[in-house]
Amino acid sequence: MRVRAIVLALSAAIGGTTSIAANPGQPTANAVMRAVEVTLPAGASTFPPGRGADLANQQCVMCHSVDMVMRQPPLSFDTWKAEVAKMRTVYGAPLAPEQIDDIARYLTTINGK
Repeated sequence: MRVRAIVLALSAAIGGTTSIAANPGQPTANAVMRAVEVTLPAGASTFPPGRGADLANQQCVMCHSVDMVMRQPPLSFDTWKAEVAKMRTVYGAPLAPEQIDDIARYLTTINGK
């Protein structure tokens, strides 16, 4: 996957020429802005097929890559359930409480013990 990004760096580090000032009359900081291309490693964009995959694709990949989830150690249903509940209560994942068991069951099926 190729990603184009704009990078802004202080010119003290790279020698830019554009001056920006927070307040008129104050010393300026030189900065340079330039586009760079970065090639990211390929990865799975959806979870493996199975009962619950659509829900996991809908709710999990908005924050997590499939590869990151699949690299977790195999977890029991109760541990996956606690992890999914934490995503909802601590981190604000927008999933309904009744979806927690379904996602945990799916994650246990594809990466559980």
